[in-house]
Amino acid sequence: MNHPEPGLETHPFLIDPENMREQMGAFGWRTANADEVSELVALGERLIGGRLAGAETIAHVHEVTKLTAWVYGDPLEGLYLIVPLSIRGLAAVQDNQFEPSAPDDAHLAGPQALCAGAYIGIYGGETHAARKAAMTASGVVRVGVFSQVPCFARAATEDGARSMASLGWTPAGFGADDLWMQGALSAPRKKVA
Repeated sequence: MNHPEPGLETHPFLIDPENMREQMGAFGWRTANADEVSELVALGERLIGGRLAGAETIAHVHEVTKLTAWVYGDPLEGLYLIVPLSIRGLAAVQDNQFEPSAPDDAHLAGPQALCAGAYIGIYGGETHAARKAAMTASGVVRVGVFSQVPCFARAATEDGARSMASLGWTPAGFGADDLWMQGALSAPRKKVA
C-alpha cells in the first residue's frame, strides 16, 4: 500500500481494458476512433464554454492508455475523458505538476503499467440521455474499475461541481486550484505487486 499524501490511500493495480469496455458499453459508451477525437473536443468545449486539451494531445493520451477517450451516440452527443495515472502521475497531481492539457507520458498508466489514480478530464452530454449515461457510467466505472485508487477532476462549471458533489467528491485541498477528489473506495481483492 502506498501513501503518497498523508491520508491519501492508493492500491495500484493493472486495469482490465475488457472489463472497462464492458462497463462503459453497458451505458452506451465506446472508445472514440481517430476520426471522432476532433468532434469530441468541439463538443466538450461547447459544453463547458472553454478550452480542452487539443485533439492531438487527447489522441496521443488515448493511444498510450487505450482507455481515455469515450463517446456516446451517433451522431456524437456525449463525451467522457479519463486519464489513468501512473504512480508518478499520482505524485504529479498532488504536487500540481500534472498538466492535463499536455500530460507527460511518465504520468500515464497504459495497459501494462500500474494505475495509481485517475484524472477525469470531462464527462457530459448535449442531451438528457447522454448526461444520464455520463452520470451512471461515472458511478459504475468508479466502483467497478477504479475503486482501489483516488480519482481527481477540476470543476469546469457549476453543474460539474454539483455532479461531483452528488457522487461524493470533495475539494482535494492540494494540487491545482479547484481540484476535487474522491479517495480510494476499496482495498485490493488480490495483490498485484
